[in-house]
Amino acid sequence: MFENSGLDSIIWHEPMKVNVMTDLLQYQPIWPNSPEGGWHVVHVLKITTTRSCWMRCRFCDFSHFVPMIDGHPVPPLTLLQTSRTHPALSQAYDLIKVRGGLSFFEPWSYFRSAIRDIHERNPASLQALSAVEVLHFHRVEQKPLQELLEELRWAGASSLGPGGSELLIDPWRQEMSSLRLTSQEWLGIHQIAERVGLKAGASLMVFPGITERQILDHIQMIRNLKSLSVIEIKPLRALGTDLEILGSPHLFEVLATIQVIRKN
Repeated sequence: MFENSGLDSIIWHEPMKVNVMTDLLQYQPIWPNSPEGGWHVVHVLKITTTRSCWMRCRFCDFSHFVPMIDGHPVPPLTLLQTSRTHPALSQAYDLIKVRGGLSFFEPWSYFRSAIRDIHERNPASLQALSAVEVLHFHRVEQKPLQELLEELRWAGASSLGPGGSELLIDPWRQEMSSLRLTSQEWLGIHQIAERVGLKAGASLMVFPGITERQILDHIQMIRNLKSLSVIEIKPLRALGTDLEILGSPHLFEVLATIQVIRKN
């Protein structure tokens, strides 16, 4: 089904308007296991390091400094200790996703230690941070990108998160997230990640009115990644953001986007 695109699977990652599907689609992404097979459910634990971010992207609602584990708030600056004791990490998962915003409260070593502790407590594949966070710490702490990525790999990460790849078209990015890294910066970090043994992660944000040309340009950019096997489809959740007036994309727009990806 995905041979032409070189991609093994598409994760449908965000909750849709159909209420009964909300929890399934947000916490248990699904994708076709094979062209002949059915649907495979992947059990995912999400750990959000901070809901604060200085980038202030128009499509994002990160506005409160409240770390989260499995959807439950964790007091600020206690993520490291909580990662060693939280009961959710004793359960079985296929994938653990560590994500977050950007702040200047904690040094790189704080998150590196937390990721190491998470990996030691749970054997699930660990998708840790993204190119956005890596570039942030590269700038703040003046550490080489490769060194940061090697430390992520040492800490137990198996892949880099898709953050920063919402739509890899720079004019759109300049309008929606002018402080975010450019398409080429995002790609370059993932290519370095591949060299140190981390798999790439990419997403596509579906917003009202997205065009086939935009989707194809986005796909063309991520084709440069050799290890990429999953695209996370993320319908815009406009509530609480600068784009709230646009609303969320219609279900048919999401399905049409998936169809374009499958054909290409």
